[in-house]
Amino acid sequence: MDERGYVAEALLDRFRDDGVEFRILGPQAVSAQIAFAVPPEVLPGMPRRIARFAQDFDLRLVQLARTEYQRSEFVLAWSDEVGRPSFLTVEALGDYYRAARRLLGSEELLSGRPDVLFLYGLAEGIERQRIDEAGAEWLSSLWHTDPRGAIERIGRVWRERRDIRLLAQAAKHASWSMVRDALPALRRKLRRAIFPNALALLTRLGTLLHPRSATVAFVGFDHSSLRERVERDLAPAFPAGMTAIEHGYSERPRGVDVAVVFDPPDGYLARREESIVVERAEALPPAAAKVERALLAWLERRVERRFSDAVVGANPLAARILQFACRHRVPVVADFMGTLLNCGIYCRLRSPILMPHPYGIFIHRNVLIGSRVTVMHQVTIGNKHPSDPGVPVIEDNVSIGAGAKILGAVRIGHGATVGANAVVTRDVPSHCTVVGANRILGTEIVVRERQADHASVVNT
Repeated sequence: MDERGYVAEALLDRFRDDGVEFRILGPQAVSAQIAFAVPPEVLPGMPRRIARFAQDFDLRLVQLARTEYQRSEFVLAWSDEVGRPSFLTVEALGDYYRAARRLLGSEELLSGRPDVLFLYGLAEGIERQRIDEAGAEWLSSLWHTDPRGAIERIGRVWRERRDIRLLAQAAKHASWSMVRDALPALRRKLRRAIFPNALALLTRLGTLLHPRSATVAFVGFDHSSLRERVERDLAPAFPAGMTAIEHGYSERPRGVDVAVVFDPPDGYLARREESIVVERAEALPPAAAKVERALLAWLERRVERRFSDAVVGANPLAARILQFACRHRVPVVADFMGTLLNCGIYCRLRSPILMPHPYGIFIHRNVLIGSRVTVMHQVTIGNKHPSDPGVPVIEDNVSIGAGAKILGAVRIGHGATVGANAVVTRDVPSHCTVVGANRILGTEIVVRERQADHASVVNT
């Protein structure tokens, strides 16, 4: 079993521990993707469950989308033992819809009957226009388990005898070449057989508001090899595709989400919110790794901005307005909310932070704050003295208690906890807790024990 298999098994173990009813869909050999059915009432809470799982196991949640009615898709990312990105796509279903058409109910999927799974696998392959060898073998095994039930399922969707005969012969003899040739026609007939659901159509239209694709501009000298490598390595992170364009420093193309800039001239980066700087002297492998890490971090922040309640936590209305005004530099609103809440948040917020009680919070303009950070009330994060340029760096998944003071050029490690009223003027290691005046509970042994407990996860 590779790393993706371990991550998938850890996720299913989490569901079992939480008492979640589920049924695996699809062949078990497909380790890059896992699909499962859950009761419809469980589905709305699935984004929060998977986001918490990603946080606990130091994974990046780089895609979260509602691709169909009662269907959500997640992409988890991490680095393998040599630093290359790895991905696991997770799909959670209630009722089974395809192209806004209801094909199976959740109670049927949860039953796990061979004829139900056969129709699910067949419809998935035809809708995706791809039936690979693992999927073909799985479909044939389901057919031989219950051929009568499988052919009845086929006849409910594809009404013509020649289509029924084509699919039945392919499943019976495990020979799918003719079906692969007929995939476009079979998909058209599948969509004509069942009338679309109005609510499901609205859900599909809603996906336009949160596209899964992105446009990345590569700015500077000839860098086609780097662009090709990034596109290849990060393909699973962009299910709807990544558009890569190349242009010079003087061009200003519209609709660019992230820019990879080579040796930027003075003042160039000030015009762009999201930029990744690559030096001309950098070799291809480290430059590609740098760009890939930055793009995955940007995808993770995009998910957090779009689904902040599920991924970061539910902020009160005042905290949402304050952070929106600070992120988008809305001067009047930011000043008003800062005065109303006695807050001064001057740093750049790339992703939402959780502020359960947004009162009396001060954050210096040069502070760097990671993802999924919790900041309680009366917290100060800044320099020791107005003339001191050093400010803190707050990494991901940090929790800062009420009244805490973090001062100077210190780094609060990944997953650390700063206790209430603590005063921090020195570095805090990852996954440790600091209380009082720089009293750190737990040292490097905390990290070693955590890595031992999560040996299947390499992104710790």
